[in-house]
Amino acid sequence: MTRRIAAILTFACLTFGLTPVLKTEPALAQKSADNVRIGFFDPIASALLYDDSQPEIGLLSRAVFDPLICFDAKSGEFRPLLASAWNMVDDKTIDFDLRRDVKFHDGARFSADDVVYTLRWLTAADTNFRFKENFDWLASIEKLDDYKVRMKLKRPAGIAMIRLAISFAVVPAARHGALAEKADFGRRTPIGTGPFRLESIDSSKGVVLVRNADYPQGSDCKPAAKVGRIQAIPMPELQTQIAQLSTGGLDLLHVPSKDVVDFVGSDPRFAVTASQAITFHYMAIDSAGRSGHPALSDIRVRQALMQSIDRELVIRNVVPGGDAVKPVDALCFRIQLGCDYSTKPPAYDREAAKALLTQAGYPDGFEIEITATPGSHDLGVALAGELRKINVRAKVDKVTFVAYRQKQRDNKLQLLVGQWTSGGVPDASSTAEFYFDRGARDYWRDPQIDAWVHEGVNSGDEKIRKQMFGRVFDRANEQRYILPISTKPDVFIHTKDMTVARGSMSVYGADANELLWK
Repeated sequence: MTRRIAAILTFACLTFGLTPVLKTEPALAQKSADNVRIGFFDPIASALLYDDSQPEIGLLSRAVFDPLICFDAKSGEFRPLLASAWNMVDDKTIDFDLRRDVKFHDGARFSADDVVYTLRWLTAADTNFRFKENFDWLASIEKLDDYKVRMKLKRPAGIAMIRLAISFAVVPAARHGALAEKADFGRRTPIGTGPFRLESIDSSKGVVLVRNADYPQGSDCKPAAKVGRIQAIPMPELQTQIAQLSTGGLDLLHVPSKDVVDFVGSDPRFAVTASQAITFHYMAIDSAGRSGHPALSDIRVRQALMQSIDRELVIRNVVPGGDAVKPVDALCFRIQLGCDYSTKPPAYDREAAKALLTQAGYPDGFEIEITATPGSHDLGVALAGELRKINVRAKVDKVTFVAYRQKQRDNKLQLLVGQWTSGGVPDASSTAEFYFDRGARDYWRDPQIDAWVHEGVNSGDEKIRKQMFGRVFDRANEQRYILPISTKPDVFIHTKDMTVARGSMSVYGADANELLWK
């Protein structure tokens, strides 16, 4: 147990010593008021995903805004939302019919103008946001009538529909277009068509969401809100959130540490919900030699590192989520479109790992550095312990995301331990492009993989996409580039009177409109 976690639990022990009346009555009052209070770790800079892609903003954006269509994770199919129907005119043209009964939260009618405006703004040369490449497949968007639009694609792109279902949020053309500073929309006046309307937003005080009573587009794919009011309250310290949960000041926490989950979740007043979607833990190895560590270019060494790790043992002791945590064998999930693979990582075998190191010329092991990103710090420490058992002496650099990206650009990542949300996108192309982009993230520089990624991304044929991405993920296993370690459920501790729906595709791991008081 880390010193930080120990300190948090000590603090929590003292906090949980309060009297039962003080602990339980405020939570019951919130249930009767139909109000849910969620602890956020970061100040809330915006409620719009284009401004900030971090998970907490993702929760807000999905609550306030709607995409054009809905992806049904249960069936793997696209369902109507703001669009009532669509037609593939040809492999690079899609027509969308829009609902005629949808309103924005200020009462303005939703129409084709809003879809056309949003997509033209997102793809304009002078518009800048972190994941602008999510829409690089769009050639043009035109209005056919008030409730019909036509999209022209630059290429047959299987990813287009997924982006319109997951990465797209329609903004009102009149309000957003009138702003000289577009960032003011998300941080001051975010108005959407979603199941919640935003009542107030303050970077330090938080956000208040109120149920949108007029939500005709709701369905089992994206249902109407089930609670009347949600408060998202910034509290950067985990111990503060635990204390607030204990005394009735919060109803739900998103918890990153297994120690905290085990300790706080054992209190009978609370319940633990682990929601697994498409996030996984991994260990990436610099096979291209960018970091200057000579041993890592040898496939025997990379295999030895992987075979030294008892994944079952590590995830059982480090990764929160209980039975929802499973080892994973590839860099995609079968639920994702385009996902396929036929190989697995090498099986755990410590003696075989030692023999491989000897064959590679490292009988006494070597020193190495693990860079562990937020949410994977404890996992990095656990993997270092496994590597030491074959005399690979690893030190762990527990970095922030800012520090990680700087090390990435500076060619200083030897072993990287992190978690990948699949971009919140149930399509394998997101992962293939994320790792193997020949940019700063790509520590493998494999021309064969590059060719397969290019063909898969530029095909609209699902059979070809699965074939190409299957080859990518198989080669990553065969060349021992990246070790998939386990699923990474999003774990929530909440009052036992609340239900948190599992299986959300949100990068936060839950959806505001799927929270429910029992």
